[in-house]
Amino acid sequence: MRKRIGVQFRKSRKTAHAFERIMACKRCHTYHVFWDTHCDACGRAYTPVREVSAAVTRRYVQTRFLLLGLFICLAILCADTLVQIAVAFGVGLLLVCLFFAMQKKYGSYERDAQLLTFFTREEEALKKSLLQHLEQVGADVKAGRIKEAYEKTREIGYFVDSDTIKIRKIMFLNHFVLRKDMELELETLIPSTYDKDFMEYVREVVKVQPSLVKKAVLDYVRRYKKQILLLENGEQLIGQVAGAALRMRTYVDEYQDLIIEFMDYLPRERLLRLAKMLQTHRSEGWEQLYHSTKNRVDTHFAFDPDFKGVL
Repeated sequence: MRKRIGVQFRKSRKTAHAFERIMACKRCHTYHVFWDTHCDACGRAYTPVREVSAAVTRRYVQTRFLLLGLFICLAILCADTLVQIAVAFGVGLLLVCLFFAMQKKYGSYERDAQLLTFFTREEEALKKSLLQHLEQVGADVKAGRIKEAYEKTREIGYFVDSDTIKIRKIMFLNHFVLRKDMELELETLIPSTYDKDFMEYVREVVKVQPSLVKKAVLDYVRRYKKQILLLENGEQLIGQVAGAALRMRTYVDEYQDLIIEFMDYLPRERLLRLAKMLQTHRSEGWEQLYHSTKNRVDTHFAFDPDFKGVL
């Protein structure tokens, strides 16, 4: 069995959108998604990509405003009388006011559209920067810096959704002692096919943060049940996952078959929670679950005071 090490992960930045994690070096024309504040190559401070895109949008607006000003000046120069000059000036002033009103009302939409255009234009530069980041991860692994390798791969994972990245993160995480206070992930690591290392990671997560077990994880366990049973203590592992499903009534409804099949492997506190749920919510669809639970309680916990009178 692999010896796990205790670590303290670097806190991941909280952002509303993934692109807000991207920083740019305007001098080197490179991008960065880690936590460094200055470019390694030139030492210049990184700029949030939103600001870089906003500067491009601002130049577009200024160019349109300049063209509008030139159009107004041309109209005034072409006027032959004071009345025409006044009309040209008045219409020009009206157009400027309309322009400002439109920018104030729809400027945010234009910034978002320009941001999308910006990313499309910079796609190759972004890919190149992410590949360089992956090379840094490889160097960390060779040097035995597994914690740093995981933290960097976690940041890359916000932009690259592939089994390769997921499996790398799983392999790194399986080197560590997991704790309740850690910022762990689970759903974002689910691979598209069965992976033994992922299930070993689930085994540890369900012990410390069972709340991370949600529908996607339960579906994965149900789909690959046969393969999981081949693992050491595979029945116990599925029982722990099924026990985590007892947090929500909707999960109990949907995964009754899993709960009933692995009833014997439910941890005691999970079985007690299930018994109390059945006592409170004896809906029509839970008859088989009720009888399976009652049989388990009567057989193994008949003299346990916590179970007395529950079912």
